[in-house]
Amino acid sequence: MVKRENKQVNSHFDFVIRKNILSKSKRSQAHVEIMLSFVIFVGALIFIFIFLNPFAKTSGKTSVINNIQEIIIKNMISEIGKMSVIGETGSGNYNLPLEYGNNFIEVQETSNPVKCNLYFSDEFSVGGKTCQFDTYTLGVYSKEKMIVWNKIALLKQNYETDYNSLKSSLNINDDFSFNFKDIGGGEISELSVSKTAPVGVNVESKDFPFRVIDDSGTIHELILNLRVW
Repeated sequence: MVKRENKQVNSHFDFVIRKNILSKSKRSQAHVEIMLSFVIFVGALIFIFIFLNPFAKTSGKTSVINNIQEIIIKNMISEIGKMSVIGETGSGNYNLPLEYGNNFIEVQETSNPVKCNLYFSDEFSVGGKTCQFDTYTLGVYSKEKMIVWNKIALLKQNYETDYNSLKSSLNINDDFSFNFKDIGGGEISELSVSKTAPVGVNVESKDFPFRVIDDSGTIHELILNLRVW
């Protein structure tokens, strides 16, 4: 009887121990699950705030000014061909290959030997040849995109004559203004427009350096300032 009772006690004792161990195991498992859930939750929050960021403010004006920048510059810029003629001073004319066209500006750079730079573009009038040689050599023909002075002046004229029609023709919805300055910061009034933005409106402004060629063949290093609101 004593042994049987001892066995029952031991069995009951083992059952209690196993129950406690199982209970602790379940609690530990629950803790692990809670920790995993917390880690997943925190990871999801980090992903949302870093990659989606629902509170971030989008800067729509930046993309707008970039778009207007492309439109404005496209209406001012042209591809300019360039070639030099170098030779000895004389009274003879020089001949140009037909593929370069007849619309060019001739600029004499040096006199001994004579060096003339020719700039080709449909934006220029038919050129006259003032440089003369006994013998001459044609340099390499190259191209460069430059802003043309007369195209800026035309854009300015359209801006001041009928601003709304100009915006419509350029497919621009926002308001804008532009001005050109020399390297020293002095504004060039004949290439600049002025329009005052309403009070309280956010104005985006950007500067761009450009080479500008005028109708005499002089190349100017200028700064274009574009404002959009």
